Amino acid sequence: MNRSLLLKTICSTFIAVALLFAGSLFAHHSSQAQFGEFGSNTKNFEGRIAKISWGNPHITMDIEITGGDIPAGEKWRLLSHPTGVQEAYGFAKSDFAVGDTISIIGWLGLRDQPVFWPRAIKVNDGPMRSNLRFTDMIDIANGTFEAMNIQPPANLNGSPPARAGEEVTAKLAEMGLLDENGNVIWPPR
Repeated sequence: MNRSLLLKTICSTFIAVALLFAGSLFAHHSSQAQFGEFGSNTKNFEGRIAKISWGNPHITMDIEITGGDIPAGEKWRLLSHPTGVQEAYGFAKSDFAVGDTISIIGWLGLRDQPVFWPRAIKVNDGPMRSNLRFTDMIDIANGTFEAMNIQPPANLNGSPPARAGEEVTAKLAEMGLLDENGNVIWPPR
């Protein structure tokens, strides 16, 4: 193969690979930028799952609202973590089915779109389960977590608290809820 043809082949391959990944690079965004800071006010609402897309870069579910802080009858979209992160929080695709009732504590989108990010999720008659351990840390530091009756994810215990903020980390340390490596101890010993 001559040098010119080899160079064209390498460039063409590089461009094809770059284009393949460009869509996924631009599709991912910060949940805090779209829905607000971890400790900001949440809304409570209920609905029925109309559609589920369990994939990356985010899991989505279309929800027909039946009550709560959003008017009944509206259609909203739940956006959540990528599949691997969602599964680390203890959720599996099989936990959700079209037609299931769902109760949500969540943040509404900041851009006047009918989207929300779940703080905690309850499916049918199951427990209200956390969907964001850093908010759990904020609520633990504020002394409000246990009263919320939210089941923490398994990956809360042993997590580094830095993303919850310096103030929260200091408060957790003061409360004796950090181990010798500075990671969260929850539930308390």
